[in-house]
Amino acid sequence: MRKIIFLTSILATGAAHADWVPRIESASYTANLTVNGSNALAYSEDKRLYGPLGGVAREMQAVPATLQSGLNAVMSQQITANGARFLDGTLSGNAAITIRPQSSGVAALALTGLSYQVRSGYSGKKWGVFSYDCVNTTTMSNIAINAQYGTADGNMPADQVGMTANVSSSTDCDSNLSWILPVLGNLLIKNAEGKISSAVQDGVKGGLAKIKDVLFFQRDANWLVGLNRLIPADKVVQLPDGSSFPIGQYVQNNLGYLLANSQISINLGAGAPVRPVYGMNEPQSDVFSGDIITLAVSSPAVSFAVQVGERSNVSWSWKCSIRDPSRVCQIP
Repeated sequence: MRKIIFLTSILATGAAHADWVPRIESASYTANLTVNGSNALAYSEDKRLYGPLGGVAREMQAVPATLQSGLNAVMSQQITANGARFLDGTLSGNAAITIRPQSSGVAALALTGLSYQVRSGYSGKKWGVFSYDCVNTTTMSNIAINAQYGTADGNMPADQVGMTANVSSSTDCDSNLSWILPVLGNLLIKNAEGKISSAVQDGVKGGLAKIKDVLFFQRDANWLVGLNRLIPADKVVQLPDGSSFPIGQYVQNNLGYLLANSQISINLGAGAPVRPVYGMNEPQSDVFSGDIITLAVSSPAVSFAVQVGERSNVSWSWKCSIRDPSRVCQIP
C-alpha cells in the first residue's frame, strides 16, 4: 500500500509542474518629455515599426553587452596568459552617466552603477605531487569609469579613459591549495590606488564611445543623431505661461551649443522584463513595462528631459519544462 501511495505522489508532482512561455502580442515605445521641470508632451510608436525611438532604444540596450564583451575579451587574454581557463564574465546593474562641459571644448564623461564578475578555472599539479582543480571568482563592484572627449568631433583619446573599482577575489578548489594559486584580482588592479589596469580600461572604451556617439555624434540616413530622434523636430510644447516652444526644432538647430554648455545625465534601464516563468502557477500579469533611457539636459538657455520606456502586452503558453524539453506531464 505504501508503494502505491508513493507512486501516486510522484505522478501528482509531475503533473503539477508547469513552465510558462510569454508571447508578445503588442509592444510600444513611449517618450515623456519635460521642459524646464514641467510635464510637456508624451508620444509613442509601435515597436514593430522600427521608428526613431526604437532605433535609439535598441542601441542603448546594446551598450551593456558592448561593455561586457570588451571586458570579457581583455579578461580572457589576461587569464589565459596566466595559465588558466576563462569560464565566463557577467556585467550587471544599470549604468548612470554624467557628462559635464570642461574648458577648451572638451567634456568629461563619468559612468557608475555597474558591477562585473569573471570566473576562471585552474587545474594541474603542484610540485608534481598535489593535483588540484579550482575556480577563481573575481568581482569588480562600484565600477567608476571616467573619460574625456571633444564636444565638436567626439574624439575620445585612449589615455583619457580611467577606471576604478572595488575588487575582491576568491578561489574554490577540490583541495587545500587555493592559497598557492595566482589571484586574478592582483593582476588587474593596483591595490594601493584602486586603479584598474590599462588593458581593462581599453576594454570598456568601446561601450563609452557607443553611448556618446549614438546620442550626439553618429548620424543616421536622415542626418539625425540620437537626441534628434528622441525629440523629433516637429515636437512643440506648451509652457506654463501659455506660450509654445518648438523644442524639437531648438534641439536640432542648437546641438553644438547644448553639447558644449550643458550638463547631461543619462540613466539606462532594461526595458520591459518579459521572461519565461518557471513553476506551476500561471502568471497573473499580462502587461510589462520598464524604462530604457532617461536623458536630462541642463543648459543656461533651457533644461529638458526625455524618458523612453517600453511596454509589452503578452499571452502565456504552457510548457511542461523549458529546461528539459523531453519531459512529459499533463496540463495543470
